Amino acid sequence: MNPDDDPEKRIRDLERPLTEQARELGTTGTPGGWPPPPPAGYYGPPMPPPSVPSPSSGMRVGWIVLALLVVGLIIGGGAIVATSLFAVNRAGTPTISGGGGTFTTPTRPSRTTRTPTPTAPSSSAATVETPAPGGNVSVSGVSENKRIACDDTVVTISGVDNTVVTTGHCKLVQVSGMNNIVTIDATDTIDVSGIDNKVTYRGGSPKISKSGFDNTVQKE
Repeated sequence: MNPDDDPEKRIRDLERPLTEQARELGTTGTPGGWPPPPPAGYYGPPMPPPSVPSPSSGMRVGWIVLALLVVGLIIGGGAIVATSLFAVNRAGTPTISGGGGTFTTPTRPSRTTRTPTPTAPSSSAATVETPAPGGNVSVSGVSENKRIACDDTVVTISGVDNTVVTTGHCKLVQVSGMNNIVTIDATDTIDVSGIDNKVTYRGGSPKISKSGFDNTVQKE
């Protein structure tokens, strides 16, 4: 048998260049010795590199943890605020017993102005005065009721809500104050001032002087 026809020798001769090439790659390869040289007699595809965790997966986990922390803070803060408002409402809001009705604020009653109603004085209730002829009579105060017998008398009336009736002949009747009601039998002159005084004369043509506010002088 021819030694050149030995099949094992021919296989070793074919493997020798591959083994030498693998040794060269092992000595001049990348740092760390990866990829490693294929074993002797291996003719398959190169071995895959080891799996390395993707950096994106770590970032994704970090975002998820951060989102959970934010949601927890929001929920916790909302619970604290709601608890505080509920406590303030219970402590500071008055309750109304009786329930059911509509709560209304009491209103202040309006102030009304009393308007006197003119009435003729009663002779029995009035105080009668008889001054000396040509004398002077003064009526003042509040709610006085006077009956004056004039004899050329000067009558002066002031105050509030007084009622005066003169009989006979008066020389002058002066009226001031407020809400006075005067009835004159006869006079030469009527002088009215003040507020809301009402004067009535029964006869003659007296000289009338009127000032003030809402005063009236008229013949009966």
